[in-house]
Amino acid sequence: MSIVLALTGLALLLVALVMFVRTSKTASEHGATTNRRAIVVLTLLGLALGLASQLPAFRG
Repeated sequence: MSIVLALTGLALLLVALVMFVRTSKTASEHGATTNRRAIVVLTLLGLALGLASQLPAFRG
């Protein structure tokens, strides 16, 4: 179970990174094209899942 949590957290962090890089490359004079709140939520969720995978309850 801990492997699934860690891999899911890593996948979310990678998605947030891709969104951040694309936003910074394609940002126009009107500001960012992607919702920054979504990037922050994905980053925090990915970190939470990654840290939760280290809890003793999920180790098998």
